[in-house]
This record gives sequence, C-alpha cells and structure tokens, in this order.
Amino acid sequence: MLQNRDPAEDPNHPVDTGSWEHRQWRWLPLDDGVTLRYTVAGDPSGAPVLLAHALGNTGATWDRLAAALCARGRRVIVPDQRGHGGSSQPGDYSFGALYADLTALLDTAAPRGADLVGHSMGGHVCWLIAQRQPDRVRRLVIEDTPPPPKDTAAERALRTGRRHSANLLGVVREFGALRDSGQLDGGAVRPIIDELRYADPGWWRALSRVTAETLVVSGGLDSPVPRALLAEVAERVPCARLLAIDAGHYVHERRPELFDPAVLAFLTTPTPRTAPRS
Repeated sequence: MLQNRDPAEDPNHPVDTGSWEHRQWRWLPLDDGVTLRYTVAGDPSGAPVLLAHALGNTGATWDRLAAALCARGRRVIVPDQRGHGGSSQPGDYSFGALYADLTALLDTAAPRGADLVGHSMGGHVCWLIAQRQPDRVRRLVIEDTPPPPKDTAAERALRTGRRHSANLLGVVREFGALRDSGQLDGGAVRPIIDELRYADPGWWRALSRVTAETLVVSGGLDSPVPRALLAEVAERVPCARLLAIDAGHYVHERRPELFDPAVLAFLTTPTPRTAPRS
C-alpha cells in the first residue's frame, strides 16, 4: 500500500535541498500504475548519483552515504523500490519491472547519466542498466550482489548448496520487521530470490558491454555471496576492480567506516580511464 504523504513531503513544497537533512520527497507515476517514492538532495548542478537499496530495505539505508555525497557537492537520488517503503506494492517484482522503474527514474531525475550505487537486489538492477544502456552510467558501485548462475550445472549446485541456503534464510529473516511495519510487501521476497537462482548465461556475456568504471564490493567470508564469484564478475567487466570488506552481506551498514570512504574516493576522485582488458 502506498503510504500517506505528509504535507511537508509535498514535491512542490519549497525546501532547501542543499543538504541531506533537507532532502525533498517526490513521487514518480509510472506507465504500469506503480508510483515510486524517491528522494532528491544536494547541489542541483552537481553530478548525479543514484543509490539503489536491497530487497527488504528502503532508501533510508543510504542516509549516511547520501549525506556525505551531498556534502561533497553531489546531486543524490534515492528511491524506495517497488514493494518497499513509500512506493507502490503492485505484485510484479520481476527484475524487468525493477529495471524499468529505475530507468524511468533516471529519465526524470538524471537524463544525462549518473553514477550508480547498488546493493544486492539494487545492485542487480544497476548491472542491468549498465549492461543495456552503458552510455547512461558514468561510474558503478556494486555491493555484495549475487550474480545468476552461469549454466544449469551451477544452478543445480546453488539450489542444493546447504551453506548458501542457510545464509540466505538468515538474510530473509531480517526482513520481518520491515514487512510487519507495512514497508515491505512480503510477496516480493520469493520472486526476487528465485529469479536470481535461475541460470542466465546471457547476463554473464553482457558484462563485457559495461563501459563504466566499476567497483565491486564483497562482504567477505561472512557473506552468502562467495568472494571468488564476485572476483570472476569483476574480471569480466572491462574497467573493474574488487574490494573485499569483512562485514557480511550488509557492508555499508555494518562497516560504514570502511565502505563509505572507499566509495566516496571512487566516485569523487578524478581518475584516468583504464584501458579495457583484452
């Protein structure tokens, strides 16, 4: 259910959007009837960066990083993805729908392109944008995002892997409080997780189309996403590197003192483009 809007959150309400503390809520109606709630803050002329949260989170998970980006003159865009927070709960939670949502948001809030930061579910959507519309993505940060299996053999191993299943259940249990508060459609959990468990060799091939400089962040040994798998993902992207932080799946929440400086440096420090690997 779409949450009621506070008068202070009126998108036409004149507020100072120069800092994250004075961020402005907006709503974006989409063609399929979904309405996305999103936040915009920072310097209106600053380079835009979009932060995409994971399954079971809301845009509020990025508050610390968003405030730091605003303080550095960036224009920060943070949505509640469909089924989460103040956005609609439509029942369709395919990655195709999630991709269309964030593409429409970029059309509205950053039509000339943006940096993308995505965690888990949000990271997968950011990958899709970078693969399918590479000219729209300047730099890309992917936090502990599980790739789909490369083939049916890998798919079978994933489905029968006890360690993966146990860790995945542990992550899912953390969704309870958000679901009980009405800010998560419980029906979103299984479709999204299941879609990531089906083999998709085309996704792996499409990594070579990513032109953005990319930082792939691993949560280390305590994460349900194997570091070696993320290293293989990074190796297939022409201009990517891997950063491992021992924090588990929620790196930006559990080790912000390591995650935030690394991401800020990556996004804000001018660096020469690295020649694609042959």
